[in-house]
This record gives sequence, structure tokens and C-alpha cells, in this order.
Amino acid sequence: MPDVTFMVSDFAGAEETEKLERALARLQFVDLVNVDSERGLVAVSYEGGEAELRGIEEAIEEAGHRVEPSPGADPDVD
Repeated sequence: MPDVTFMVSDFAGAEETEKLERALARLQFVDLVNVDSERGLVAVSYEGGEAELRGIEEAIEEAGHRVEPSPGADPDVD
């Protein structure tokens, strides 16, 4: 199961954090979500590959946040 961390911006408070967590948890292939709004990090464990990774990124963007992979993050490394 790949784990990936994203740098996410534009957190306005606890409500935004919860909204993002719910959006990601709804994805069938997502197992765990951890949002650290203070540091602007979102860690996700998921089943799948590139298509699912793109789905996670799209869900983050649809929730109103800019997203980029965390520096040094490689979802293919276990």
C-alpha cells in the first residue's frame, strides 16, 4: 500500500481540515488520511497506482486547496 505526503495550502481552520479529511476518506481506494493543517501536510495511505494518486490530488483541489508532492516524497518507495 503506497503512502504519500502532500504539501497543501489555503487552510482556513478546523472546518477546512475536516472537509478535506472527509473528501479523501470517501475515496474507495484511500485507507488512512492524516491532515496537519498547521504544517500544511496531508498524508494518505491508499491502494492503487498513478490513477488513484491523481484521484487524491483532484479531491484535494476540489476541496479548494493547492497541492504539490512533499519534497523528497516518492509514492513508489515502500
